[in-house]
Amino acid sequence: MRNRVRKLLGGLCLLAALAAPAAQAKGDSWTLSKLTEEFSNVNDVGRHVCLVHDGWQLAFFSDDRIDIGAIFISEQPKHKHHQHNMEQIARRAARLIGMSEPQILELEESKRKTAIVIDQKIISRLAERADHALTGSPLAGMAFLLEQEYFYIHNLRPNGYLHWKTVKKSGVELLMPMAPDELSAIEVVGRQYMDDYACGVLARKLGLGGNTAPRSRRIALSQEMGVFNIPYMNTSSGILAAHKDRRVIFGKKSAVNHMFHNRYGGTLLYPSQACDWPKPKEEPRPTELTPEPEKKEAPPLTPAEARKAYEEYLRTLGA
Repeated sequence: MRNRVRKLLGGLCLLAALAAPAAQAKGDSWTLSKLTEEFSNVNDVGRHVCLVHDGWQLAFFSDDRIDIGAIFISEQPKHKHHQHNMEQIARRAARLIGMSEPQILELEESKRKTAIVIDQKIISRLAERADHALTGSPLAGMAFLLEQEYFYIHNLRPNGYLHWKTVKKSGVELLMPMAPDELSAIEVVGRQYMDDYACGVLARKLGLGGNTAPRSRRIALSQEMGVFNIPYMNTSSGILAAHKDRRVIFGKKSAVNHMFHNRYGGTLLYPSQACDWPKPKEEPRPTELTPEPEKKEAPPLTPAEARKAYEEYLRTLGA
């Protein structure tokens, strides 16, 4: 995964491979629920948790709410002074949740300071299980595209959408919403005109399979949905591509309709109030034993007392 990520950098700048924390037991890694418990003010929605600290917006992503595979870090608007810079906050966050193979990527095309921290081990595992980009959680879709090496992350938009570009500069770009619980739609942007052929090629790059619906069915469905046309549809998966108002969206029918009407709910929402960083837990002090009372030495006997004690001793011998 390390070499693949390096190839996909493009508009990214590799700051550093984060020093991995010391080997930790499984129970030491943080979950999304643990983040919610330890930070005082968060937005915990579905498979991600958002919070604000030190002028930085942080979003933690998981596929199963247990293993956190990515952290988005962006500078809070109009907040230029920080106790920790972006790389430092990335290291602190990766160390806090116990990422096993963290790597930080700076997104140079963003208007604000922005970075993504990924756990290569978790991303690789999700990519191995993913059949296509719309296979489940946004993190799983992100892992699929990284593994395929055809797209790279170009930018992170303020609303939390990942902006992808192709490594071959074909003019095809993607906007991937990261807020939904299930990733069921992706918008196509860029300069490429998305006709039937182009949509078929892109569908294969997304792992969605070929165009299996006859043109007559796609025409009827486009009229039903109120879109210009449907250049692609796979009947087995139920995923289609719809074209309307110079926008092209791949996904499930209902999700495509919602995205066209801006009701998809793809925006990451951060709390209005910042929160403090969790303090390290203090090691329990060893139990203090109650000290034994000091033994007081008997004062020395006077000559008369010593003689009397000796006489008593002799009497006991003769008894």
